[in-house]
Amino acid sequence: MALCGFLESIRKSECPKELEPTDGKTSVRVNLTRSEEDCPVPKKRHASFQGMGRTLDAPAVDSTVVVSSFTAAPALSTDLVVDQTQPSTTIQVRSADGTRMVSRFNLQHNIRDIRGFIDASRLDGPRSYKLQTVAFPPKELADLDQTLEQAGIANSVVIQKL
Repeated sequence: MALCGFLESIRKSECPKELEPTDGKTSVRVNLTRSEEDCPVPKKRHASFQGMGRTLDAPAVDSTVVVSSFTAAPALSTDLVVDQTQPSTTIQVRSADGTRMVSRFNLQHNIRDIRGFIDASRLDGPRSYKLQTVAFPPKELADLDQTLEQAGIANSVVIQKL
């Protein structure tokens, strides 16, 4: 609708409101050219986000990405193995120091297995921590025997809280 008001002002030889000078004294000159050609469509350039997200209470530490799986986990990892014939999922763990770790789990693995993965991957890390979901509101994952499927965290992010 604004375009119609703009063109209507031009047709009446009036200055469109969008072009009125702030001081009211400067003259405005508008030249229009009728063109029967189609206007070129500008190419859209969208750069994907290249940064990293942080929760508000995360410490300001340089983060690194550690990609791992239970078949390639450190020697201290549990004997947990992902069964390729069973349904599986990817879980991303955001540790308390800002590090991100990603691993594959079967849906029948439990919260205790995620803790085992964290403990084996972060030998120098704290052992007393809580796990919670990223969903709103965050849900604490306190039942260590609850399966990933029961917890509803398949293909999601789990946060380590000190």
